[in-house]
Amino acid sequence: MKYEVIKYDTHKHLFDEAWRRCTGRGLHQDTKPFMLVSDLYISYEKKLLIKAFRKSIYEISKLNNEFKNYTYLLTDENGVIIDLIVPNRNSFSYLSIGIPLKEEFAGINAVSIVLNERETAFVKKNEHYLKCLSEIDCIAVPVFDNSCELIGSVDISSEYGLSDECAFTVFLIAKHTEYNFISLKKEMIKEKLEEVELKILKLTAEGKTDEEIAKMINRSISNVKYHKNKIFEILNVKNVKDCIYKAAKMDLI
Repeated sequence: MKYEVIKYDTHKHLFDEAWRRCTGRGLHQDTKPFMLVSDLYISYEKKLLIKAFRKSIYEISKLNNEFKNYTYLLTDENGVIIDLIVPNRNSFSYLSIGIPLKEEFAGINAVSIVLNERETAFVKKNEHYLKCLSEIDCIAVPVFDNSCELIGSVDISSEYGLSDECAFTVFLIAKHTEYNFISLKKEMIKEKLEEVELKILKLTAEGKTDEEIAKMINRSISNVKYHKNKIFEILNVKNVKDCIYKAAKMDLI
């Protein structure tokens, strides 16, 4: 991902187009974001993402105590808030876990732009569509997995304004979150895979057939196929090509 910051001064046309979409949908500016019941479920993978996000915030905040004064949001790939770190309980009472920040629900905001453009976005107070968000500056950065799939976004918000330099800080947090997420997921997958399955994975990557693998590890062909199917399920893939690609990306082979 190239590092670019989308903001009103340099990308006015994107803000204008988003504004027209919001008015075209009939989204009222006095609307406040609301929780969607269907978006309350937190999968195990999202829990790993939250853990990676929390670890990243801790690592970055050790470098500068000033970072503790900001509000941090983590959303999933649909822009739903799945974690929230606030400096005090009274901050941003209209935002909570489960709130969707997609454009059709929350108008123009940094997260909605990230979802549309897959780039860093900086939205200042008077540039938001919803009035309830006009009290904050926010910067959001997309978070990708090791297959370059969007898995969420990291957002930093403040009632006291944000500088352009903050965009790079959020970018670093997002990159740390990506690294920590991939590391945690790799550890989780390794824990799920049996020793024999790691052997089968390695031999499959070397181009060996099921028959050859069965002879080499002294197992039946049906047993090799059973473990292969289990590997596919754990890696969430449907064929050998994708299996090898994903395993290589995660340094499993």
